[in-house]
Amino acid sequence: MLEQRLWDAFPTGALVTADPDGEREVRGEVLTRLLLGAQAPAPGARASLRLSGARITGEFALWFAQVDAPIQLEDCEFARMPVLYWARLGFTSFARSSMPGLHASNVTVDGHLKLKGARIDGVLRLAGARISGGLVLAEARLRSSGTALHAERITLGGDLAAGRADIEGLVVVSQGRIAGDLELDRARIAPPSAPESIPEPHHLIARDHGVLAADSVVVEGGFFARGAEFGGEVRMWHSRISGIVSFTDTTITNPGRVALRVDSATLDGGLFLARTTISGQVRCRHAQINRTFALWEARLSHPGELAVLGESLTLNGTLDARETVVEGSVWLENAQLNGAVGFRGATLSRPGEIALCLNGVTAASVVHLCDGFTAHGQVAFAHGQVGSLLCLNAAALDAPPADSSALRLWRLRAPELRIRMTSVTGPVDLRHVHAGLLRDDPGNWPAVLRLTGLTYDTLEPAATETDRRAWLARDPEQAARQPYEQLAAALRASGDDDAARSVLLTRQRARTRASGWPARVWGVLQDVTVGYGYRPLLAAVWLVVLLGLGTAAYASHPPRAAEPEKAPEFQAVVYTLDVLLPLVDFGQQTAFVPAGRFLWLSFLLVAAGWILATTIAAALTRSLRRS
Repeated sequence: MLEQRLWDAFPTGALVTADPDGEREVRGEVLTRLLLGAQAPAPGARASLRLSGARITGEFALWFAQVDAPIQLEDCEFARMPVLYWARLGFTSFARSSMPGLHASNVTVDGHLKLKGARIDGVLRLAGARISGGLVLAEARLRSSGTALHAERITLGGDLAAGRADIEGLVVVSQGRIAGDLELDRARIAPPSAPESIPEPHHLIARDHGVLAADSVVVEGGFFARGAEFGGEVRMWHSRISGIVSFTDTTITNPGRVALRVDSATLDGGLFLARTTISGQVRCRHAQINRTFALWEARLSHPGELAVLGESLTLNGTLDARETVVEGSVWLENAQLNGAVGFRGATLSRPGEIALCLNGVTAASVVHLCDGFTAHGQVAFAHGQVGSLLCLNAAALDAPPADSSALRLWRLRAPELRIRMTSVTGPVDLRHVHAGLLRDDPGNWPAVLRLTGLTYDTLEPAATETDRRAWLARDPEQAARQPYEQLAAALRASGDDDAARSVLLTRQRARTRASGWPARVWGVLQDVTVGYGYRPLLAAVWLVVLLGLGTAAYASHPPRAAEPEKAPEFQAVVYTLDVLLPLVDFGQQTAFVPAGRFLWLSFLLVAAGWILATTIAAALTRSLRRS
């Protein structure tokens, strides 16, 4: 009999294999009796329960038992669920066995618990289990209408190895401690068929179509889920992973909901979502990632919503999102990014809304939104700070409707700003931006460009003064003083004083056009007379013209002397100067009195002299104040 063979083999630990064509049944009670000491070990041997290919009937239960013998029940079929509740066991293996569940909550295993290739149609209960070795679930198949693996508070001295596992039901390892790796490479985890049947505290994640709950878990190794498939939310809230967290080449599907949640987690080895396909939201709010955050060639889809939510993220490594395609927004507001940030060739799409939000971000190194970067929606980087370079060269921005800025860099600070975009649809907002070096293409900006408060130390290329005036003219607030004065300062610093004066003259003309009619009249008068003080030679021209006109008129028709006996010799040039220049007295104007139309000419010269002197004084005052 098979049971007798097992009974005889137990003291020496010999393997007993059931005959596939013969007797295969062994009562669970026999197994229990052997493990509880019904057979003593043979002298010099170690007792072990080693059985393969049998069908276990009846109850196999080790409630609160202490078992020293290793257990190896492989390729077996259990008619009833084995019970190891609160048991203390040595090495235990159910490899390739099938069973309607396993109740091993709070079990203590000195060694590995092996379920490699096992088939479990029910709940695998390992809550509170303490396993000094690893938990091996590689190639296992778990099926449950609710929770498939309940390993909350599990403590493992080795790996949780579930590579190529096929699981239908919720996997819970929350608050666990794993000294090795948590490995799910090429595993498939599908949602439970009846999530409403899951009791608290797991019903909330199940209701949101969650499949893996790893909240507050501590993993001293890495978390590997490469090439895996998840049919719902993967959650690692408040977890601490010392090694790499990798979902490379993985698919996570939870449309309209959160797909991957690592909020407030600490990931010391980085987060890798390279070539990952995710339907749903990726959340890493308040997370700390101490190495690379890799999104390159990922496909993220959460249309019309926030596809990546990394508010207040701390990243002490590189953000690599090259060639990433995102349907939805990437939202990194108030993040601290201490490595390079790269979205080269990435495409982000959330039309009519913000496609990329970097508001309040502090980026310690370079930020590359260039080389084919495309955003269908606004790129917002307000109140941000860049430690090195912000590059938008060869980027394409499209932000309908027209009243929405395609690029908003309000109050950004960067040592170098490169903006030579391929195409821009929508206004660009550079108000109150400070750049040490601004490199752009003045002819390739959009029709609307907001520049008030923009400051820069150096402007490249210098371009022509005409190009730069056209650049400033794109600002709806053309009368604003600061953009013109900033450009003039940059031109003056480069040694082109004439171009600087021309820019300031253009600004004064724009301001005059925006004023009421009295100010416009006064402005036009200043423009034609002295060019608002920026064309001083114009004043000399007017003086010469008026002086010549007066001299010719008075030389041909000298005015009569007021007191002939006392009058000096009449000098037409000096008389004209005396009439034309206020506060100057050569004695000619008081000595001679014009009559008729020459009297009106004198009035005209006096008025012109006062106007010319006043406008010159105002222009000189303005120029001195600005210089």
